[in-house]
Amino acid sequence: MINDMYNAGQTVPQGYFSEKTMRHLLPLESRTERWLLRALDAMLACKLTLVYGRYHMMSDLRYLAISEHPESYAQAEKLADLLNQLVPTCHTSPAYFMRTSAEYVDESIDAYKEYELYLNIFDGRFFCPTVAQRFCEMVYEADDYYTFKAFSNLNYSVFAETLLLYQIGSIDYHDFVNQFQEISLMTGKRSPLTSAELKLYIRTMRKIVDLYKSLLAEK
Repeated sequence: MINDMYNAGQTVPQGYFSEKTMRHLLPLESRTERWLLRALDAMLACKLTLVYGRYHMMSDLRYLAISEHPESYAQAEKLADLLNQLVPTCHTSPAYFMRTSAEYVDESIDAYKEYELYLNIFDGRFFCPTVAQRFCEMVYEADDYYTFKAFSNLNYSVFAETLLLYQIGSIDYHDFVNQFQEISLMTGKRSPLTSAELKLYIRTMRKIVDLYKSLLAEK
């Protein structure tokens, strides 16, 4: 990882991969088997992130739909006030926390449709939907994978979409660098990952890919 120059003097954030290194992560341009495997692993990690994020949301909404402890207005008001203090860029009303079971069911169905859509879109030689389903079930129930579960519907989904778009040629390296950044819940602004954050992301992705491959081997 190096600090490159690009696009009329703009600087790649410290700790980001150079354009040369990122080019190796393009499956069609990987010149060696080693880099091809890395490219395919990176693509797999992105797909698993997007699939799991929808599965997690779907499962949480199902739980809320059958919950026998609906929030009172006073409880909902406290939750809304807390969320508005934590995330000033969004305004949340108490009504958000007082949705009916039917509303949670509808939202769960929407998340399920997105989950199924991703499974179908990604289905191919290097992605097996039945194994991905098992992967989602295991991760959701596991007392582990905390970082992945916490961020799969937040910044990690942004990273996954950005890297996939780069790998299929929909964006170039310059756009990748600008978009592969954290989005602050406080301000809504993007900021580059630190070296430590990028390393944590890579370690997390390697861990989930290893789990998927172990399930695939069992199959």
